Amino acid sequence: MKILVSGDPHEPVAHPGYLPWLKWLFNKYKCTKTVIIGDIIDNHGISFHAANPNCPGPDDEFLLTQQKIRKWYRAFPNAVVTIGNHDERVLRLAESVNINARYIRDYNEVLGLKKWKWVHDVVIDDVYYFHGTGRGGLYPAINATKTELMSVVMGHIHSASGIKWCTQKRKRIFGLDTGCGIDVDAWQFAYGKHIGRRPVLSAAVILDGIPQHFIMPCGIGERWHKSRFSKG
Repeated sequence: MKILVSGDPHEPVAHPGYLPWLKWLFNKYKCTKTVIIGDIIDNHGISFHAANPNCPGPDDEFLLTQQKIRKWYRAFPNAVVTIGNHDERVLRLAESVNINARYIRDYNEVLGLKKWKWVHDVVIDDVYYFHGTGRGGLYPAINATKTELMSVVMGHIHSASGIKWCTQKRKRIFGLDTGCGIDVDAWQFAYGKHIGRRPVLSAAVILDGIPQHFIMPCGIGERWHKSRFSKG
């Protein structure tokens, strides 16, 4: 199986070239499945943290998010989404005031979708995919292999991107950090402007269980620089 894996998009503030680049990767490698590794929704206005005053309020942000997610759905109508901590913000806030999860609509209904599969984790071709909530460190994915005892693909840590291997006499496993697909200039990410380790825009393709990692060519003068895409 050939699986395209998207990093964290954080819509409505993904890099405007990230989705077109993923579509290009999907077609180039003739992928048959897509996994979005979580935090497809930013939910900046719905949080325990103070919102940046330059950002849209919750209602406007929701409408923008719906518009952007529809583009993802048209591109990848059968995607699997491993639920991220930002995706779960509504549920976490509801729980904080004793609202039971049964009162919360599911993601597809809220976003007007039909076929996306939303899961916390999934195993495909003996590779474990999950968002990575609660994980950290310099090399989060390879650290996660030590507890999962199998190959791992994860997102969550925007500055972590790449593949590391662990081999034994009878087994070979990997940890793959997907990086992310955010627009680092968006106000939603202003909190990170003084952090030394910067987000890495990247993605992956898993070919029959073997990982391939790709950095997005989005620098000045490169094919996927955001100046080549409209803000819409």
